[in-house]
Amino acid sequence: MNRKSILSVAVFCLCAFNVHAEDYEAISPDGKLKIKLQVDKGTKYEVWSGDKQLISPSSIGLNLADGRIVGNGTVKSVQRNSVDQTIDVLIGKNKTLREAYNELILTFNEDYDLVVRAYDEGLAYRFVTRLGGEIIINTEDAVFNFTSTPKVYFPECDSNYATEKDQSGKTYQIHQGYRNFERLYKQYDAPTEIPGGRFSVSPVLYSYPGTSYKVVVTEANTYDYPGLYMESNGDNSMRGKWAQYPKEVMDSDPSNSNYWYSNHLVISRENYIAKTEGSRTFPWRVMIVSEDDKSLLNNELVYMLADPCRLSDTSWIQPGKSAWEWWHKAVLEGVDFPNGNTNLSFQLYKYYVDWASEHGIEYMTLDAGWSETYIKTLCLYAKQKNVKILVWTWASCVRENPEDWIKKMKNYGVAGAKIDFFERNDQIAMRWGWDFAQRLAENQMVALFHGCPVPTGINRTYPNILNFEAVRGAECNFWESTLTPEHHTLFPFIRSLAGAEDYTPGSMRNVTKEAFKPIDKDNTPPMSMGTRAHELSMYMIYDQWVGYLCDSPTEYNKFPDILSFLSDVPSVWDRTVPLDAKLGEYIVIAKQKGKDWYVGGMTNWSPRATEVDFSFLDPGTTYQATIFKDASNSGEQPKEYVCETQNVTNTTKLTIDMAKGGGFAIRLKNTGSSGITEATGQKPLLVYVDKASDTLHIESDKVIESVRINDISGQLMLTKNFGNASFSEQIDLANMNKGFYVVSVKTETTQKSTTFIHL
Repeated sequence: MNRKSILSVAVFCLCAFNVHAEDYEAISPDGKLKIKLQVDKGTKYEVWSGDKQLISPSSIGLNLADGRIVGNGTVKSVQRNSVDQTIDVLIGKNKTLREAYNELILTFNEDYDLVVRAYDEGLAYRFVTRLGGEIIINTEDAVFNFTSTPKVYFPECDSNYATEKDQSGKTYQIHQGYRNFERLYKQYDAPTEIPGGRFSVSPVLYSYPGTSYKVVVTEANTYDYPGLYMESNGDNSMRGKWAQYPKEVMDSDPSNSNYWYSNHLVISRENYIAKTEGSRTFPWRVMIVSEDDKSLLNNELVYMLADPCRLSDTSWIQPGKSAWEWWHKAVLEGVDFPNGNTNLSFQLYKYYVDWASEHGIEYMTLDAGWSETYIKTLCLYAKQKNVKILVWTWASCVRENPEDWIKKMKNYGVAGAKIDFFERNDQIAMRWGWDFAQRLAENQMVALFHGCPVPTGINRTYPNILNFEAVRGAECNFWESTLTPEHHTLFPFIRSLAGAEDYTPGSMRNVTKEAFKPIDKDNTPPMSMGTRAHELSMYMIYDQWVGYLCDSPTEYNKFPDILSFLSDVPSVWDRTVPLDAKLGEYIVIAKQKGKDWYVGGMTNWSPRATEVDFSFLDPGTTYQATIFKDASNSGEQPKEYVCETQNVTNTTKLTIDMAKGGGFAIRLKNTGSSGITEATGQKPLLVYVDKASDTLHIESDKVIESVRINDISGQLMLTKNFGNASFSEQIDLANMNKGFYVVSVKTETTQKSTTFIHL
């Protein structure tokens, strides 16, 4: 629901029949951002931040097949609105959002409106037409003339054609650029450096040289209209591009028994981009403006511009985390039954369900290869264990299977679907996700979209759609060496602005850049680049309303401290606070759930020290911090990490060293007690292992009296009493076996601290 306050509403109707060569503007509530419109033989806009022009006059409009141009008209009336409202977010990274904007609506004599909104977070415009009948749109003008030469972070599409076979074996040459949305960010120092014929998906980020300004161009609320691409438009200029309307697609004959197992790739196209109703609302064109990189990590303008939720009952929609067999090839060490991706079975999936249930994991996802022969039995078993089942399928199967695939899965007891291979974002394909979302909601089922177009806010309208791929994610470790810490510290500033991404983190197969090699073999898990602590930080940094645990249960079982963290970490949040960040270099972010907080930090290949300032915590309250961070040798041994605990308050500042490709993850449990560090000079209890020397370090603001170390089974391994009234102790653990231990520390005030350590 929304809690709305209309701060001021004024409607000005101009009595003259036409208004020529007029300028209009909308200014953000904080007075900083401004969009100016010029209407004279067409419509142009420009963007200002304070006294700095960011985008010079640039053309916008819809070019119709009958010669009319939406945007080339005369203004009939002007309406101005100011809105300040609170949006309750059902599923996301903030429980509520303040949506404040100033709106300008130009009504034209030619039966259309141009709606412009100025937010503190950015600017947006869209056309609303009342043309009647059906219209054909040849193309759209959406030009971005930058006032300086921006560096372009360009999620570039493939430019080649490839041979594809239909179900009968007939071959076609298919352009690959319109198929895949999981792109890498190529960096060009100017729009003119982008080769001719190359285009990208959105969002695209533009960085202004010599300043801190960033502009991200994307879209919102796109339905029954092709998705936005971008291409160079000459000196310091970019423009929108759209897939043309399909003329002929592969496997178009429904009488073919395999009709619904085809991607229906486009063979040929019309010379227009859309055939649509003449009276409708068109997508928002969005320009997000930032002078501070970290603000991009919490910019939800696309969500605010999307249509509100259409579902009257959302009580059944459950975010959470999911076990998943695909990434690690279903390899389970030490089990007494066949496993691996060539041995998918009820017995194997039953193991995953049992493990998920034991550790509070809400979902188990069955990826490609599962069978209907056991799915109903598995769903019944999982229900008893309080685990929900998600199953993978083809988008075409959901659309076209004559048995109604969604209802069939619902009858089996399936909770939701991982729908893959959209592989198109033309006008027709952009209807599919909305149709799936509605049909799934009617059956109270959730979904994750894979191989899908970049999201544009549908997750607000249909919150049962939890994750979207459209990101270069962990599965690409099978095939290529592109999933680097540089990629990890780049896409949250760009792709994440469009909506939740399904990166699927959680790898325990951490290696250096030099040791990494792609692996795609049956029954063989792949590797990942970056340290283990870097990987754990993704659970806070990335937006994923279903948080995947991509590695094997038997691998997580080896590390009880990590398993405890992964069991606890939420996938949705009440509040997000970016602490420090620089595009493509590092990210530090805090997220709150209930009374507890989590902090994630990661760096690219450059090692660095970062100071975490805990001033975002509630004053006068102590939090127990469990800290996973890089060990001293993690740069060369990425699997190595340190897990330590200490108490912190909102006055604590903690410096953490991140190795190359490193990071950290902090779980902050509210203890409900008053802060212990309010007195000057106090420091919290700190327990950690220096793995280079196998030395246990204990530091406290109180005299340390004793320490006990037990193994995981509970056997006492070491006990030591101290009588020297010391606030710092070191214990040599070199003679202890490798593995996990529990350390209990007692101080003079009977304060006790228990933590896991790993040797």
